[in-house]
Amino acid sequence: MTSTVSPPTLRIRELRKDERRMAAGLTARAMRDNPTTIAMFGDEPLDRLVGMLSIWTAFFHHPAPPQLGAFYRGCLVGVGAAVPPGGCIGDALGADADDLAAGEAPPIGHPGRAQYVRAKYAVHDLATPHWHVGPVAVEPRFQGRRIGETLMQALLDIMDEDGSPSWGETDTEANVRFYRALGWELVKTEEVIGIPLWFLVRGGKGAPIEIPQG
Repeated sequence: MTSTVSPPTLRIRELRKDERRMAAGLTARAMRDNPTTIAMFGDEPLDRLVGMLSIWTAFFHHPAPPQLGAFYRGCLVGVGAAVPPGGCIGDALGADADDLAAGEAPPIGHPGRAQYVRAKYAVHDLATPHWHVGPVAVEPRFQGRRIGETLMQALLDIMDEDGSPSWGETDTEANVRFYRALGWELVKTEEVIGIPLWFLVRGGKGAPIEIPQG
């Protein structure tokens, strides 16, 4: 699905250290109402915002380029990041992921519920060395103006040059359409804490891609 809306004139560049907190806040606002966010933190929007802010503050303060910002006249309006091969969620959690994912999910709002979700993601992580995409987020009031597409294309240019496949997951069908329009392939769907999760892969050169069965 290709949008006919022209994107604004943006400057895409690496985030500076002093911009990481701002990037975390933008991502928290963009993902506050996602299905998985609601399933982790509950119906109160403020609880969801605070929970997401904690997660993404930790992410952006352990930078592994690329962590890109989309700036309009100096104002941050979108962020896009990808973790390089060897550093994604499956590698980070390692063998602990299986044990965490095999247990019962903590209740909504419990601090361990987000870690449980991360473990579930890790169990389904691509076995082949890969780039893990995310977050790609746009300030909510400016979504639908192809800012996310511009950020994703900048990430794809970096990842495609490396040659490793790219991997990502999403909990909305709209994002599935967004990814597929940019050349991603939907490879499987799994349910995590009651929410359908779509896993997608793109490109890669060399060894065959090994899709985990979960």
